[in-house]
Amino acid sequence: MKRKFFSLLVMAVLLVASLPTAFAQSGIRSWSTVQSVPVDERLIVRQKDGKTIEGKMIEANDSNLTISRNGKVVNIARDSVQQIQHVKGKAAKGKWALIGTGVGAAAGAGIGATRVSRDHDDSEVWVPVGAIFGAGFGALGGLIFGASRRNRTLLYVAP
Repeated sequence: MKRKFFSLLVMAVLLVASLPTAFAQSGIRSWSTVQSVPVDERLIVRQKDGKTIEGKMIEANDSNLTISRNGKVVNIARDSVQQIQHVKGKAAKGKWALIGTGVGAAAGAGIGATRVSRDHDDSEVWVPVGAIFGAGFGALGGLIFGASRRNRTLLYVAP
């Protein structure tokens, strides 16, 4: 009896936990969400054949999505769309480059500090050299990371 009750309780908890996901996905599957996107907003369209197309919204009707990509108009049939993401904001490359610079400089100085020795006169030079190299590599890494960070919102998933 306890085992049956426990099984029913677990099933009820799983069902209740999955309801918000099911309701959220019903909004994602609505093509009207895509049709309400303003003109010139950035979209990423993943097609059912695996291709990804990025462009700016021109128009969406009941059977077609029209976007502008590199100055050319691209028409995509609704039937070939797997999912659509809306990209908002600009990449914060400068912010992440500064963060990377600070982290890289600290890491480089720490690595350089491990090379300091009382037996050698000029061994203190490793700390600033490590900081300089670390700052450069950190800035580059932060710039690359920041270029890829944008706010993406899933608008549509094909049923």
